[in-house]
Amino acid sequence: MSTPITRLRSLRRGRAIHLLDIENLTGSPLPTTHDVRQVMGAYQRRVPVGPLDQFIVAVNHNALVSVGIALRGVQLLARSGPDGADHALDEAARTTRVDLRFERAVIGSGDGYFADLALWLAGCGLHVTVVSQRTCLSWRLYTAVPDTVTFELPVPQAA
Repeated sequence: MSTPITRLRSLRRGRAIHLLDIENLTGSPLPTTHDVRQVMGAYQRRVPVGPLDQFIVAVNHNALVSVGIALRGVQLLARSGPDGADHALDEAARTTRVDLRFERAVIGSGDGYFADLALWLAGCGLHVTVVSQRTCLSWRLYTAVPDTVTFELPVPQAA
C-alpha cells in the first residue's frame, strides 16, 4: 500500500505550477485588465501550459479586481506592503508543498526576490523556469535557474 507522500509524488508527473508576480510581469503596481491580458497572451505564446497545470497569482489589494477579471480560474492572492505579493507567492508555494504535487515550476517574475524560492524548488527536484520581460530579469534570479524565457510587450502605436 502506498503512503500519502508516494501518492502525491505520483500526481507530479507532467504537471506544472505557475507562480505569477503579475505586477512584475506587467511592469505596473496597478495593472489594468488589458495589461494583464496582454501579458498573459505573451506568456502563453512562450510557455507550454498543460491541462493539469495550476496558477497562483499574487497582487496588491488595489489590483485585485482588474487582475481577477482578466484571470479566471486561478488562485488569486492579495497582499499589500513592501514585497507583499512576493511574500504571498513564496509562502503559498512553500506551505502548500507544491514540490510534492508538481514536476515543474514556472516563476513569472524577473524579481531577484524569487531566487531563493527557485533554488528551494530545484532542490526539491522540480525543473524551474523563470519567465520575465527581457528588461526586468534580475541577474540574481537569472543565475539561480537553468531555464529562462523572456518576452517583450509590443510598444503602443500613436494614433
